[in-house]
Amino acid sequence: MRLLTALTVMACALLIAPTHAADRIAAVVNDQVITYSQLQSRAELNLRQVGIVNPTQQQRDAVTKRSLSNLIDEELQRQYAKTAGLSLGKKEREDAIALVRKTMGEATWSQLTGGMEPAAEEKIAAEALWQKIIGNQVAPRVQVSTPEADRLIAELGKSRKVEDREISIIMLEGAADADANKAQLQKLTELKDKITAGESFSDLARAHSDDKSAINGGKLGWFGTGQLNPQLEESLDTLTVGQVSEPIRTPDGWYLVRLDNSRTSTPVDINPQTQLELFLLATPAAKEKDAAKEQEKAFEAITDGLKTRDDVFKYFSEAGYKETFPASTALGWVTQNDLENDLAQAIVKTKPGRWTKTVTLNGNAARIFIGDTRQAMAENLNAYRDRVLKSMFNNRVELESRRFLQNLRQRAFLDIRL
Repeated sequence: MRLLTALTVMACALLIAPTHAADRIAAVVNDQVITYSQLQSRAELNLRQVGIVNPTQQQRDAVTKRSLSNLIDEELQRQYAKTAGLSLGKKEREDAIALVRKTMGEATWSQLTGGMEPAAEEKIAAEALWQKIIGNQVAPRVQVSTPEADRLIAELGKSRKVEDREISIIMLEGAADADANKAQLQKLTELKDKITAGESFSDLARAHSDDKSAINGGKLGWFGTGQLNPQLEESLDTLTVGQVSEPIRTPDGWYLVRLDNSRTSTPVDINPQTQLELFLLATPAAKEKDAAKEQEKAFEAITDGLKTRDDVFKYFSEAGYKETFPASTALGWVTQNDLENDLAQAIVKTKPGRWTKTVTLNGNAARIFIGDTRQAMAENLNAYRDRVLKSMFNNRVELESRRFLQNLRQRAFLDIRL
């Protein structure tokens, strides 16, 4: 039955395939045909986009093979989207293309796509549709919990330093069977040998890498400890700047990694900090002695009537200080590290629920009320946690997306004629 189905699909493909020589069949994806003209246009577009102006035959073959793989994936994605009731509307397509053109700038767009605008627009639309599939079908299945992020942050905090690394990669997607994986490993080994012999890592990444970073010569940018696959991090630990790793196997494929740069940064402090609730009663300091005495009496009169935190809070909420103490403000919850030195010194011997003595701060006569204290995490920890959560989520979505696509390939009928 499977053979009969395959023969039927091939027969249908031959019936619908154009007869022009330039449009002979490059591949059949289930019941859809990819023609040589489509493949040639995409390969030429990809060569331009990765900056290979005068490709060698080897480079052209490598980019053509990768382009066919991309077209097959896009066709599988379109077919899946149809069965899942997903589509890219006209406006969504136009917006996606407009965004890329705006990001590139019209001059760059014309340079990279001149004469090939339809192929470029199809590529953009295919990526937009894939992102829609990911958003609807893949991302909702991915979960990253705050405790997971906190465990990672805590581990980083133990070392009191975080190693940030700038890296470039050449990635070959993982295959479904042992023989194909062996072939991927062999190819990556050959690429490593070429790099060792002096060939450009960036040029080889542009020609061979299956990762989106290929267009940038494999450059991925900076990553902190814990943000990469464990296998990549373990290998990076053994590299010095400028070195390229041996082939690395990860759940989503094979990698060569080059360490471009490194730096050490201090992790966010995860220890609780003591915060104080402060209210500043202040007015421009009197210059004359008699006026200063009157000012002190005014402070005494007000603070004697504000004995509790609730009294002080109400007084500041109603802005009752405006006429006599115009420089006053409720400072809210702060740590001593956030305070200017003079203000920190003024409250150092004052207990919660008490006013300080009158002090001079930035030209103002002032008294400070400490409403309460509490233990709280560093304010920037939440922002840092959000970045860690986002990074972990994106990494998992990327991994699940590749698995999702690999599953589509495994279930498909593919007849590749390149």
